[in-house]
Amino acid sequence: MLRQQAYGKMLILSLLSISSFFASLNQNIYTPVIPLIRDSFNVSIHWVNFTVSSFILTIALVQICLGSVVDRKNQKRLLILGVVLMGISTTICAFTDDFLLFTICRLIQAVGAGIIPLVTITMISHVFEGEERGNAMGTYQIVLTLAPALSPVLGGLVGEYFGYEGIFLFLSVICVILLLSMMYGLPDSGYKIEYSQKQDHFLQTYRSVFSNRVVFMMMLISFFVFFIYFAILVFLPLLLRDHYHVDLQYIGLLYLPLTVSMILGSVLFKKLQRKIALGKLYRATLFVMPALIILFGIFHTKTIIGLSTLLFLYGVTIGFAPPLFSTMISNKISEYRGAALGLFNFIRYSGMAIGGMFTGLSQVLPSTLIFISLGILLLIVSFCQYPLFMRKDL
Repeated sequence: MLRQQAYGKMLILSLLSISSFFASLNQNIYTPVIPLIRDSFNVSIHWVNFTVSSFILTIALVQICLGSVVDRKNQKRLLILGVVLMGISTTICAFTDDFLLFTICRLIQAVGAGIIPLVTITMISHVFEGEERGNAMGTYQIVLTLAPALSPVLGGLVGEYFGYEGIFLFLSVICVILLLSMMYGLPDSGYKIEYSQKQDHFLQTYRSVFSNRVVFMMMLISFFVFFIYFAILVFLPLLLRDHYHVDLQYIGLLYLPLTVSMILGSVLFKKLQRKIALGKLYRATLFVMPALIILFGIFHTKTIIGLSTLLFLYGVTIGFAPPLFSTMISNKISEYRGAALGLFNFIRYSGMAIGGMFTGLSQVLPSTLIFISLGILLLIVSFCQYPLFMRKDL
């Protein structure tokens, strides 16, 4: 019986992780064919870039809108809704020659892609308890981290031979397979939680989440963490091209240290969370990460080997942080867990969106000054949590 239960949980975890991988795939597979989209629809590159930024913004907004109710809805049905929205919109994107309709369908696709990660991480937090929850969050993050690494490669290959239409048809086929897997592989209950209390409205729900000081501080930290992460991510091509004079065809390869180490960071979290209290891991992360950012600011223009080494170490902390934060938030919030995780995702996506725009300062200020300042800022914000560092129940 226990073995059957364990097998059932692993099947659920696998389906949920693959679902989130697919949602991220929808976002990242599009990047290599941006010039092709521009030429095919004969529109300005700014309008094509709008479909990229609006996709991320829509995902962020879905986290807030859905987060306050996800615990009270049948989560299996929500997942199916997300996949259906993506399936319909991707099919239309493959066949339409109207850019306005294409853009609208990309936004619908983003709504579906926004539903999936919130529902999956909420379901994982309900299915698994204690140490198992941390282990499951680590596995989930490993699978999710693979998407940004594989998506551009896959998008480039499919786009080269079948055009952008082939990419969207490919996504449509995956939608059908994923939909059938969810219908027969996930329990009908969907892990919906019934509450005896009167349901709170939107503002009351998020007020309750923010009233937990530990969770509030983790939300604040998560914004700065992903703000700085995306600032570095967007800055790298400029650094490699303008400073190190790396050919465009090789720039993608130099992202590998960061991608591989992010996966290793998630694996490391799975192992350490079994042996070390989450509070200690949290405190260590908040001191190591600012130090690496400051070192990046000092040495990123010195040698490409040193740059790759720093990116590898920094990637470990970036892979470590999301499962750590989401596990701790799940443990601290019970009744409003879905809302808390939705808010966490919203803040994370918002940090990434703003961080990408922030890198434009590198054209005005020295990049060394920018990243050293960001590292110091993160360290200051971390020190503001010092009273919480001493709590044994963190």
